[in-house]
Amino acid sequence: MKCLLYVLIVWGQALLSDAFDVAVPKATLIGIHSQSIVLGCSFTVNGSSSLEHMIITWHRTESNEVVHSYYYGKDQLSQQSEQYSGRTSLFPEEFKHGNVSLKLERVRAADAGQYMCFVSSQKGRSKGTISLRFAAYYKDPQLLVKLQPPSVTFILKSQGYPGASVLWYCVEDKNVLLKPNISLIEGEDGLYSLQIILQVDNTKTYCNHVVEIQNCLVNQTVTRKFSLLLPQESVQEQNKCKNYLIGLTCCILLLIAIIVLLSVIYKQQHH
Repeated sequence: MKCLLYVLIVWGQALLSDAFDVAVPKATLIGIHSQSIVLGCSFTVNGSSSLEHMIITWHRTESNEVVHSYYYGKDQLSQQSEQYSGRTSLFPEEFKHGNVSLKLERVRAADAGQYMCFVSSQKGRSKGTISLRFAAYYKDPQLLVKLQPPSVTFILKSQGYPGASVLWYCVEDKNVLLKPNISLIEGEDGLYSLQIILQVDNTKTYCNHVVEIQNCLVNQTVTRKFSLLLPQESVQEQNKCKNYLIGLTCCILLLIAIIVLLSVIYKQQHH
């Protein structure tokens, strides 16, 4: 009750003023996986405004979860949502300049959404809403090559967010895009596991491959270049070996058939 009465008194005082305003960025902010971000919020400073009765509240508009709150001259985090515990802070030394921005650390996928900054003081009260999107830079892809004559399979794996666009081509002919199979699987951490698979005939591997993974949200392009050159002699030898094995198998089968036939004839002659 005491806290509620305190809030009502401050709000009542705020109604007496119409020169109080809160400003937040209009552009959507991008939070990067595991990094920190500052959600900007400022209020109008009029003369020697007392900070003693200031109330600052940050919460999610979708769920009304408390992200961070400040009153009675200190942080009040007993009602803070568990997912933000230990990850938020304000800048008290900046309050006198009207800065009530929120620092959010170790950004994760679940942090994406709408945030409301509410400020109340003896001079007035107001609020503003900020949009936050989540992104993760794609890692340098790991390359796996499977030789399965008469074809070669290239497999590249990476991880990031959101879904990326993929370009795969040969340096020798950039205008012809290769068409790999692409799959995205969302993990428990909200990141996408990206897998890119391309299968080609090993007689067509004379190509300097270039794979570009583009994350447009953060203007990132990860490029992987590689080559797999199989000499034509090797291909011919593989074909010769294959033909030899086929011929050898046929000869063995023919020899077995002859032996069986001779055995049958021999038994007939001795009966």
